[in-house]
Amino acid sequence: MNNVAVTLQLLALILVGLGCWLWLRAMKARAHRLSLQTTPNFTLGRLAEAADPPETAEVLAQAWAGPDGQLTAPYSQTPCVWFRVEVVHHHWEEEAGDRLELTRVFDLHSHEPFVLRDSGTEALCRPHWITVDDAELVHDRFEADAEPPRDALSPPHLSIEERAERTASTTVAGPAALRPGCTYREWVIRPGTNVFVRAHPKRREDGGLMLIGDEDAPMVVSTHTERELIAEDRTKEFVGFSVLPVALLLLLLALTLG
Repeated sequence: MNNVAVTLQLLALILVGLGCWLWLRAMKARAHRLSLQTTPNFTLGRLAEAADPPETAEVLAQAWAGPDGQLTAPYSQTPCVWFRVEVVHHHWEEEAGDRLELTRVFDLHSHEPFVLRDSGTEALCRPHWITVDDAELVHDRFEADAEPPRDALSPPHLSIEERAERTASTTVAGPAALRPGCTYREWVIRPGTNVFVRAHPKRREDGGLMLIGDEDAPMVVSTHTERELIAEDRTKEFVGFSVLPVALLLLLLALTLG
């Protein structure tokens, strides 16, 4: 077997491995697309008027502050209706001592309810169980030699100058990840953002509409429309279902040549 044949076989095997991963991603995308296409779409007005709300519904509306008022993201001080904070600790591996490990110390999000509005109709969202797609990244900062905070939602007191510097900071850790320290990231949904929501509609005690999720089926909130989400899923399906057969054919050809 010559070196060229061996090289082709190795490349084909690598492509098959990539194709398997893309195939699995395509299957997941297909399941997600079908769930989007089979879940009924409503305006908030129609959903509020429904005598018997469906088990799951999809709506497109604007997100605004809830009964507790507008939120403020703790690190960037960004006005928002929802935020998520992630803190990753870069530290030396305990046994070897010569390799940095990344440990996610905190991954928290706000639970305060916010309001959806559409053509004069409102619905209350309770984001206890929630998955947010493509929220706005407003803070991404690495601090060398920093220790993880005891409470990710209560960063240390900063001067006005330091706060202003951090507010504008979206510098990715990059090479700094090769040093011990912490990376702080923060995502938000700003007031007035158009969001696509897939959730369980319920009636409140006052008769108003409420959207919730549960542990098995979290509320899905996306800054993309349903059409955009379906188009993204179709692209993943096309790539995933195309690459693996081609990779297998290339592998068979490489084995034949060898």
